[in-house]
Amino acid sequence: MPTLRIQMPNRSEVTHQLSGERITIGRAPDNTIQIANSAVSARHAELIAEDGHYRLRDLESTNLTFVDGAPVADFHLRQDCRIAFGTVECVFDPMDASLDEALMSREQLERDTAFLRAENANLRAALAAQQRRVDMLSSARLVTGRTDSTPSAAAQDALRAVASERNDLRHTVAGLRSEIANLTEELATANRERERLRQALAARHAEKTGDVRQSLPAPRVRAVPPMNGALIRPSPKPGALTSRDSASALTALDPNATQRLTPRLDAAWQPIADLLAPLRAALDRVSGVPDDDLSRMALMTHSTELMNLAADLADHPIARLSVSVEALLHELLAQPGAMHEAMTRTVAQALDLLARLVEPRQVERAKTLPPPTILAVDEDTTLLAETVMLLELAQLHPMACADAGAVLAEAAGRKLDLIMLDGDLSGPTAPALCTKLRADPTHRKTPIVFLTWNGAGGLAGGNDFLTKPVNPAELAVKAQTWSLRHQFGLL
Repeated sequence: MPTLRIQMPNRSEVTHQLSGERITIGRAPDNTIQIANSAVSARHAELIAEDGHYRLRDLESTNLTFVDGAPVADFHLRQDCRIAFGTVECVFDPMDASLDEALMSREQLERDTAFLRAENANLRAALAAQQRRVDMLSSARLVTGRTDSTPSAAAQDALRAVASERNDLRHTVAGLRSEIANLTEELATANRERERLRQALAARHAEKTGDVRQSLPAPRVRAVPPMNGALIRPSPKPGALTSRDSASALTALDPNATQRLTPRLDAAWQPIADLLAPLRAALDRVSGVPDDDLSRMALMTHSTELMNLAADLADHPIARLSVSVEALLHELLAQPGAMHEAMTRTVAQALDLLARLVEPRQVERAKTLPPPTILAVDEDTTLLAETVMLLELAQLHPMACADAGAVLAEAAGRKLDLIMLDGDLSGPTAPALCTKLRADPTHRKTPIVFLTWNGAGGLAGGNDFLTKPVNPAELAVKAQTWSLRHQFGLL
């Protein structure tokens, strides 16, 4: 009886015993003989019984049919020959005397079938992994056109589409990196020009109005409400004795007493320490009277001066927080109505922390601290990737977790300086997860900041919250503030 022995690309062989008047060959599963290979068309060829032999007919296949290396459209098979369907090689035997030995055993057939299924599963897994990566980078769904309904053809076509899309994304990323470098240089130039214009404007204003602050009535100051464990304090009432008044009285008795009690900072840090009090006062004035142009100008002037001073202190955690505060203030002051209560609270928390850190012992200690470790938890993988990227840009050390059920295992026994928890987790819920984290002695005092859509900050066990969509500059300030507070034990 005639046989057709197919040599698969994985070097396995499948032998088919030919019988019947018409035998169809192709990639589609409804063929008499199915060859699961992308080089074979869905309906590739057919064998027709005629006068005791078979006639081979090509069914207008894409990659043609070959007999002994020559393409054929219609060929009578009367002797041994080699047939190729596309690139798949086959051996035709009109009468195989050793058919019993040539036919594959049931065990071999099952092994080959299992191998093909595993190969198909691997292709599907590779396709899914590539598609997830493309979704994360481009925030768009991959749509591929499939001309064939067979699983093997669909997987091959989609895999080629993913590879092409991946290469396009690599070129796009390279272009974006170059553009970011150019924008960074332009931003530095713009900042220098802005500072020059600000100084010119301040000088002109001083010439016209003199010292306006002494002549204006005291603005209505609104104290910024604190969060759990926050460091925000209202401005002192008129006539109240402050620490500065105490220091002045002590100095009057003994001019050297203050220096003995509080050693002077390094010359590079002292200007920052001196600037924080007027900067905090300017923030209180703007929060009380948001439309006061003079208060807004003073706040902008002080924040720009803070950035310039911090920029000279190289890679120092306190300096990085100072630069982040200036970036957030600059963004808020440039947008009318942006200085709302939540944003003002974020800036106030950072300034109050800086006031406690800018002293000789803490400045030296900060140099030896490792980058803060932050666990970011969000079931939305796109938002999680954006959060991790923003934390990395702030020179923090983020860890990502997209599975709420795995948070406890990720945090167990690990030293974390901050946990940023999505407030809208499906299960377990954010309050329940927070309660379980607090039950772990390791994380009883670890700061937890919720990321919520509704701005609710009273979630059980949390220290603070950020409202989605998250402002990148506010995220950087909030993360640095709480992680530094944990590292310095100021909770």
